Amino acid sequence: MVMMNTRALLVVRDTVAVDTLTSLLRSESVEVTRVPDATKAVVGLPDHAPDLIFADFADADAMTLLETLRPTAGAPSLLSVFLLQDESERAAALRLGAQFIIYKPVSSSQLRSVLIATRSLRSRERRRTTRVPVQLPVTLGWAGEENVEGILLDVSGTGMDVLISRPASNFTELKFQFDLPQRTTPVTGSGVVAWTRSTGETGVRFENLSEDAHRSLVTWLDSAPQESPEDNAATGVVCKLTDLSLGGCYVESESPFPIGTRLDLILQARGTFATAQGRVRVLHPAYGMGIEFLADTEENKSAVSGFLNFLVSQAGVAPELRASPREIVPLDPVIPEGEDDPEDALLHLLRHEIGMSQADFLTALQNQRGAAPQAEEVTAEAANA
Repeated sequence: MVMMNTRALLVVRDTVAVDTLTSLLRSESVEVTRVPDATKAVVGLPDHAPDLIFADFADADAMTLLETLRPTAGAPSLLSVFLLQDESERAAALRLGAQFIIYKPVSSSQLRSVLIATRSLRSRERRRTTRVPVQLPVTLGWAGEENVEGILLDVSGTGMDVLISRPASNFTELKFQFDLPQRTTPVTGSGVVAWTRSTGETGVRFENLSEDAHRSLVTWLDSAPQESPEDNAATGVVCKLTDLSLGGCYVESESPFPIGTRLDLILQARGTFATAQGRVRVLHPAYGMGIEFLADTEENKSAVSGFLNFLVSQAGVAPELRASPREIVPLDPVIPEGEDDPEDALLHLLRHEIGMSQADFLTALQNQRGAAPQAEEVTAEAANA
């Protein structure tokens, strides 16, 4: 697997871990910048913002830096990877917003599982995050500077490159406005400076666009020249479906997606297919993930129900699930009152997993398998028995 044009920032003081990460990442064609001191990381940032940030969970300064660099909700352009000493730290790391987790000592198998999921996330978003070249006037403003004129060099759904005569430092919050060709609604919003060059070229990550501006920009991007068939190839990860209910499922996968990832799902077994949408509720690094179905329509509910009934009726079937990521949306671990469903044992377990160790969760999952009513929950392992 080759990860071309992927940039990684290593904010890690552990020399053994950082040396191993550097070697493994470079072997996967990932550009690496090492910043051992998180308090000086801004100075060490590359010209272009990184795609992946590796940080040691034990380093409080690194955790603070991640909060500073974290992109706006739903923007997958910056993904965080926490290095943990052991599995006992997993729940706390997830509460702090870890998207991927690697346990020390760092191994090539762990890293590759992260890169596979990252590649799928980035490929899915490439159409909206690919920079479309333009040369248009843009007006910007930030603290102490108003109506600064610039030239828009390229734009995507998550940010833009501009050329301005007055430099703005990294992390500067600014406002902007520009007009797109053949669009009547101007694009106005706010953003944060992600990187700068001595030439005045500046990368801005969008933080807030009005609904009309976002719609106008997306429509214009969708009308831009299409990418090559190779770039537009469907992406996804094939997983082993082990547990399934009307409300969710658990799958084994070496490359699980971060908690909060919204997924397009295809469930398949012996030529029978069902499509659904879901979001990741449970993340077990390099092992598996728990997915809650977003059954917002009767059609979606019926599709999952039909697939469940098919599995119950078929002995020895080996179901699979293909998961294709759409976006990462922060997930509130608190279930709103009235939305919990204790009658769906699997979904209830997925929603209340955050305080459990991986071993305890898998034990609870195993215990459910013998007790779950067949009409409501089926397991691949039981089906294969």
